[in-house]
Amino acid sequence: MKRLQNSPLQMLFLLLLLFAFTSMACQLGAALEATPTPRTREDNDEGDEPTPTAEPETPPVAPEPTPEPDETASSTGGEAAPIERLQAATVQIFAKQVINGRLQTIWTGSGTIISPEGVILTNAHVAAPTSPGLATLYNDPELLFGDEPDQLVVALSSAADQPPTETYVAELAAADGSLDLAVIKITADLDGKELDPSTLDLPFVEVGDSDSIQLGEEIRILGYPGAGGETITFTRGNVAGFESQNRVGNRAWIKTDATISPGNSGGLGVNAAGQIIGVPSFGQEAIGGAINRLRAINYALPLLEAAEVNSGYKSPFVVASTGQETFTHITWADDYSDADQCAVGPRESYPSNTTFAVAIFAYSGMANGEQVVVAWWLDDEILSTNVFEWSEGKSGDCTPFYFHNYGDPIANGNYTVEIYVGGDLEFVGAAETAVGSTTANSGSNNSANTTKDGVQIEGEILDADSGKPLRGAVIFILQPGTDLDAWLDNPTDAEVYAFAETDQKGYFFLPQPLQRGVEYPGVAGMTGYRNNEGFLEFSADDPDKLFLTLELSK
Repeated sequence: MKRLQNSPLQMLFLLLLLFAFTSMACQLGAALEATPTPRTREDNDEGDEPTPTAEPETPPVAPEPTPEPDETASSTGGEAAPIERLQAATVQIFAKQVINGRLQTIWTGSGTIISPEGVILTNAHVAAPTSPGLATLYNDPELLFGDEPDQLVVALSSAADQPPTETYVAELAAADGSLDLAVIKITADLDGKELDPSTLDLPFVEVGDSDSIQLGEEIRILGYPGAGGETITFTRGNVAGFESQNRVGNRAWIKTDATISPGNSGGLGVNAAGQIIGVPSFGQEAIGGAINRLRAINYALPLLEAAEVNSGYKSPFVVASTGQETFTHITWADDYSDADQCAVGPRESYPSNTTFAVAIFAYSGMANGEQVVVAWWLDDEILSTNVFEWSEGKSGDCTPFYFHNYGDPIANGNYTVEIYVGGDLEFVGAAETAVGSTTANSGSNNSANTTKDGVQIEGEILDADSGKPLRGAVIFILQPGTDLDAWLDNPTDAEVYAFAETDQKGYFFLPQPLQRGVEYPGVAGMTGYRNNEGFLEFSADDPDKLFLTLELSK
């Protein structure tokens, strides 16, 4: 998955720090003098990392077996289930990562035990935050570039007035980002000792039928709204309505006036009979007021079935990219027509005090429902990113992407809009313009021309000894003619032609193509490794797109 690039000024600070710990090293040129061979990037070439184990902590809580539910209770009424049973089956989930050699909690959420063997239902943003479809569900690009936890720890509560105790390690069994649901299974104790699920005999909540609940019925919510150390929270409310979701179906969401605080995500929403009928999730501004949402439990059934038989689960709601997507810039404009989305008042640049800039693109090869990310830059600073599901059909002559400042003038400078599509966020188009000057390239800048005139570079940076990908490594391509040694002694932003930072799989993408027949100085590096430096030059015989593999040695 591609990562939208940071500011070169931020990367320069990182590079200065890098130079303080590293020295001159093997030559990048040695790795690049031969003509690189284009290849398809494989997303699954990273080996599985062993699951780290936490240090022994407080002895496990021995939860009492779940009492048998009242046979007279039903999903539409009956005697309320004991709160103690619901409390015992509601867990806190600690997502942990290895930092400086130690497991540390990065975020927490809630979950519900739904079988005595330790099957737990929660949100995808708690257990699997990079699940495809999750970022588009909440229009949150940060979810695209986060990290999966190295370990999931389950904490159980023995009393309502006591914080939960970290007891078990769990593994992800299934996740659906479009639904924001995940299933995890308890597999080991905190020492990493594997457990026999059939011997756990954990308290659990029965799965209800979300299609049977009606407007005005009572819903009870349990979860852990704060970080570790806080106690369980109980709230009560009513069914306030239902919402559908595009491509998912009716009753996809249950609206409730019950309070759902941050941290309750993934927790327990039960009917009067004590059956889980919904999973508390993120709220959205569109809901408004005090209305919160739960994912209807019926949509979790396929995930639970896949987890039960240990079969792979693939979301039916995530639309795969076609691999044929193209966006060609047509023009900048004063506005666009509601009728055909084409330009109103075509132009190349904008005067000062402009309040609205719009780029018009032609497009083809698209599929409705696939992920699209639009990023706006002002000079070298990212201004905004927007992620959404495509809905404009396979091809068209015009589609607008615009930037505004809510009626106030936008700042003078050079503006760039970049478009990425699909699960791997393939770069498919860009355009530049200027506000307050005419220094930027305009209408002639499009994805087709850019690729034709230059070579688009993507690749990976690996540890030379282990072959493992390096996350957070940086690569700088300097302006032609720059003295590389002098720049390394005193790096400046003005002499940077293009730069990139690797993502969690060691992958990088250079946003600017390299022109053919031009020699570019370059350096790749990372704190704790020696720099890999040299030169890049491509001829007319080289393909339009190349994948490079660079290695760093300690």
